[in-house]
Amino acid sequence: MRSRLYLLIVLCLSSTATLAEVNNDSPVSAAVPVETAESSDQVSPQQEEARQQVISEEEDPQAQKTTERQEESREAVEQEKIEAQSKEVDASSSLTSEEVKSEEEEPRFDREEVAKPVIEEPLSGKIYGSIRLRYRETDAGSIIGDAGSRVGLEGDWRVAQDSWVYGRLEAGFNVLDELDQFFSPGGSSGESEQGESLFPRLYNVGVETPVIVASFGKSWSSYYKISNFTDRFDSAGSSAVGTFNAKTDGGATGTGRADSVLQSLVYIDFMPQKWKVNPFNLNIQIQSGQPIPGIEGVNYQYSFGLSAVLDSTENYTLGVAYNRARVDDLDDAAVQAAGIAGDAEAILIGARWFDEQRYIGFTAARLLNHETTDLGTYFIGWGSELYARYRLVKDYWLVGGYNWLSPDKDEVQAGEYELLYGIVGLRYSIDEFNRLAYAELRLDNTISENGESLGNIFTIGLRWDF
Repeated sequence: MRSRLYLLIVLCLSSTATLAEVNNDSPVSAAVPVETAESSDQVSPQQEEARQQVISEEEDPQAQKTTERQEESREAVEQEKIEAQSKEVDASSSLTSEEVKSEEEEPRFDREEVAKPVIEEPLSGKIYGSIRLRYRETDAGSIIGDAGSRVGLEGDWRVAQDSWVYGRLEAGFNVLDELDQFFSPGGSSGESEQGESLFPRLYNVGVETPVIVASFGKSWSSYYKISNFTDRFDSAGSSAVGTFNAKTDGGATGTGRADSVLQSLVYIDFMPQKWKVNPFNLNIQIQSGQPIPGIEGVNYQYSFGLSAVLDSTENYTLGVAYNRARVDDLDDAAVQAAGIAGDAEAILIGARWFDEQRYIGFTAARLLNHETTDLGTYFIGWGSELYARYRLVKDYWLVGGYNWLSPDKDEVQAGEYELLYGIVGLRYSIDEFNRLAYAELRLDNTISENGESLGNIFTIGLRWDF
């Protein structure tokens, strides 16, 4: 089984590379137009379309809105530059024309520059949601159930031209039946909500300006700014780099949907425009006194996280993240029994690239006392995720990748545990990535702490955002 999984992953990667080579080997016309400095800085319509598709697929709705506003702000600045250059040209032409017509008796009518005011309501809001259903075939039987359905309410108050105060409340719900937490750690809201039909996913308030965004509440973490590069499968994935650690939503430790977290996101535009990069953004967060998952009555003293993202206008992205949750009670019997030997730490690097035809994302993490086995034992180890997709024709996409998480060899308390599976699937986009149908096959070679193996899982499902 392991050899077949490795072969499948190699074939997926080889196919993606071959497709990319074929695309890059297309003939180039000999008559190449000379590109001006201005035109070279412009993003092509194809690149912009691909970027909007990737944004629409992301799980963090507030990040989607912030990204869109930042891009609109940058576009407005670029438009102002173009208009200023146009006025300079018009002024020069006007001077020449005045010299020619200076002796004419008929008066000349000057063109009036009329600014078009932007009319927006100071208050805005909406109800949104996503119905996500799936059918699964496993060795234990078939399951029809929920796949992370949610409904939410968001509101904005525009306090200045480029500044907002906002609030969000989002709840997850089960349309048919709850699914096993082991198979879908990101689809639930954590330990405290297991067995409930309605549970909180996000609730926060914040302020947003062109330079800084600050918020408080339950929010997607700074760590997720990077781990979302590979959290894009429809039925599985996002289980190897510690986002939803210890079979929770990552809320207490602060790597998933962080609980009671104070966050800030700062945009720093310091790089030359010719480098074709968007403003560098730094994300920082802090939590206090959250419970350690799986250990009753013991809390972290504090948790903090930070991440940095460098994003090019040509859709290349690099990122790094770090999260640490302080553990003071290392002598506590329950803490030691759970395998915890220090603070919970997660170090993550990620990269992605996409265009209108393909997307590929990769993440790798070093996890210390952060992630657990299937039986809840903490360990120190490495994790890695790969997600790739390629447009076959029109709205049909081929997807593939893997998740791998393994304790260090000297982590004997973790037993034989190792998480390893590959995923191949087909996606049909009904409306970009907001409404789609899919089929995915998870080829599983995971071994539990006590040495048991899991079977493969075949899933078909539907996502319908509104």
